[in-house]
Amino acid sequence: MATPYKILGPDGQPIQRAVLSQERAVPSVTGVRHQFDDFVAPGLTPGRLAATLRDAAIGEMYDFLTLAEEIEEREPHYRYVLETRKNGVTSLNLQVDPASESARDIEIADFLRNEIIETPAFGQVIDMLVDGLAKGYSAVEMVWETGSAWLPRQFIWRDPRLFQFDRETRREFRLRVQGEPDGRPLEPLKYLVHVPLLKMGLPARNGLARVAVWSFMLKSFNLRDWAQFLEIYGMPMRLGKYGPGSSSDDRAVLLAAVRNLGRDAAAIVPMGMELELVEAKGFSDKPFETSARYLDEQLAKLIIGKPGDGIASSRAGEETLDKVRIDIKRSDARDLALTLMGQMIRPVVDLNFGPQKLYPRVHMPIPERKDLQVWSDAVGQLVDRGLEVEQSQIYDVLGLKEPDNGAKLLKPGKSDIKATPPSPIGEASAISPYRLDPRQCPSCGPARLAADAPGDEASEADLQIAEALEGWEPTMAPIVAAIRAAADEADSYEAFQASLDRLAPGLPVKRLARRLGIETLIARGRGDAGDE
Repeated sequence: MATPYKILGPDGQPIQRAVLSQERAVPSVTGVRHQFDDFVAPGLTPGRLAATLRDAAIGEMYDFLTLAEEIEEREPHYRYVLETRKNGVTSLNLQVDPASESARDIEIADFLRNEIIETPAFGQVIDMLVDGLAKGYSAVEMVWETGSAWLPRQFIWRDPRLFQFDRETRREFRLRVQGEPDGRPLEPLKYLVHVPLLKMGLPARNGLARVAVWSFMLKSFNLRDWAQFLEIYGMPMRLGKYGPGSSSDDRAVLLAAVRNLGRDAAAIVPMGMELELVEAKGFSDKPFETSARYLDEQLAKLIIGKPGDGIASSRAGEETLDKVRIDIKRSDARDLALTLMGQMIRPVVDLNFGPQKLYPRVHMPIPERKDLQVWSDAVGQLVDRGLEVEQSQIYDVLGLKEPDNGAKLLKPGKSDIKATPPSPIGEASAISPYRLDPRQCPSCGPARLAADAPGDEASEADLQIAEALEGWEPTMAPIVAAIRAAADEADSYEAFQASLDRLAPGLPVKRLARRLGIETLIARGRGDAGDE
C-alpha cells in the first residue's frame, strides 16, 4: 500500500503531501472574507436581472450565484421541485463493481467500498455535488490522509462564490484569491468539481437557476400585485355619509371611523352620520392565480421534466408528480458517476495500487418498478425450462443484498407435499416409487396418470414396477449400445433406418423379453385376483 515513488499531478509537477492534508478554500489562504449577507433578489428588475446574467456569462458569477441561493429560500415551489430532482439521485445507492473477477480487482473494489464509499464522511458527498444542478457547478474540498494509504478522509462543501473561471477559456475552475484577478489554479486532487451536463456550452451558462430566475422575477411581480389587489378589493369599501351641515371636525371623525372599520372592524360616529359597506362586484383574482400556476408548471417542466404543481387528487397522481422523469434521473446519476470516477476513484486507485489497465466501476443503478409476483413467476418458469440466471441479478431486482459468508440465513419452511423425482427413471419417491417427471419423459403420460395421488400409500402394482425397474441398465445396455453404434455410423435418416432393420434379428433381447413376460404374467394374475 505504501507509495515510495514521487507522485505527479496532471501538470507533471510533484504533488505536495502537506497541501492535500490542509483546507485551502479558506480566508487564511485566499484572503477573501466571504460575505454571507449579500442580497440581489430585493428590488429585482428586468434590467438588473439581464445585467446579472450577462456578467455570469462572462465568468463574473458572484451576483448570479447569490440570486440562485436566494430563490431557493424565497420561492417554495422552486425549492420543492429542485429538492425532488436532487432527491431522485441522492436516494439511489452508490455501488462499486470490480473491474473483473480476479482476486486483485475484487480487492481494489472492496478497498474503495470499505475505506471511502461506506464511511460516514462520504455519506453526504452526493448531496453536496447535486447542488450544481441549480448553480451550474458544485465544489467539494477533500482533506486527505497520507499515511500507509492515501485516502480522502474529510469532504467539505464550498460555496461556489469562492471560485471563478479563467478569463481566457472560461472553462477552467480557479480559486478566487484577493489581488489575483484571474484567480489561482486548483491544487491537484484537492477538489471534486461537479458540472452536470444539462446543456452544451460554457459551465457558467449551465445551471437550472439561469432559466428559473425569470420565472422567479415574474412570479414575484405577480404575487405583489395579487396582494395589492386583495388589499383593495378583498374587503368591501367603507363609505361614510355626512350631512350638509357637518363641520370639518365632524368629517374628520367620520373619516377616522371609516379607516378604523377597515383595520379594527369597529367604529363610532356621531348621530346623523352613516356608514355603509359597499360590496365590490365584477372583480376576480383568478388571473393572478392562473398566472402563478402557469409559472409553477414551467418550473416543474424545467426541473423534473413534468408539468404540475405537486397537487393531486390521489396517491397515484401524487407519486407521478413527485417523481423525476426517469431519463433525467439516469442522466444525473451518470454525470455523478463520471465525476466520482475521474476525480476521486481513479486517483485513489493509482495512489494505493498503481495504475491499472481496468478500473472498478462506480454507478448508481435505478431500480425499475415491477410487479414482483408476475416477474418472479415468469423467471421461475424460465429457470425450470433451463434458462441460466445469475443470482446477483435477482438480488438487485428484489433490492436485497447478497448474504455475506457466515451470515444467518432464512430457510424455506417444510412443505407437506413431497418433491417429485427429477429423473424419469430415477430414485423412487416416498409417495410413488415409479412416478415419472413428464418434463423429462413426455411419453410416460399413461404411467404418470396411473400414479397414486400425493399422500396415498404405495400399491402392490407400484411395488412391482419399482422392483422391475431395479437393475434395468444391464438388461438394456447391449441393446442401447448396438442402436447407438448404428446411429454413429449412419450419415442420414434412411441409412439409420436401414441399419435398424438389419440389427433387429440379432439384438440381444431374450433377457428383456423374459423379464417382461414374467412381469406381465404376475400383473395378469393380480388383475384376475382383483388387486389394484
